[in-house]
Amino acid sequence: MDPIKPRGRPPKAGSKGAFTKDIRLLMYGFGDEPNPAADSVNVMEELVTDYITEMCHKASDVAKDRKVTVEDFKFILRNDSKKLARVEELLHMEQEIKKARQNFDVKDIDE
Repeated sequence: MDPIKPRGRPPKAGSKGAFTKDIRLLMYGFGDEPNPAADSVNVMEELVTDYITEMCHKASDVAKDRKVTVEDFKFILRNDSKKLARVEELLHMEQEIKKARQNFDVKDIDE
């Protein structure tokens, strides 16, 4: 019987396990076991890393010679309404959090 071969490609130097903890928690949250199999987590991490890399390359292509902006990412997601709506929601929430932090005064708590 042949020994079990690892699946996927070997992790790139410096990126090993960058999302492992988060992916394990997400997999559990979406119905997997509390401790998902390591090869499953590695495959998911590879998919996430590839997706992020691909999106960054596309945004860079859109930006051409200028700095990549959020608008570049929104442009490449323009045909995927669910992802674009999620980006818009997260950007809106970021602005609300910034406003709340500005209104929050730590000195009021100390007194």
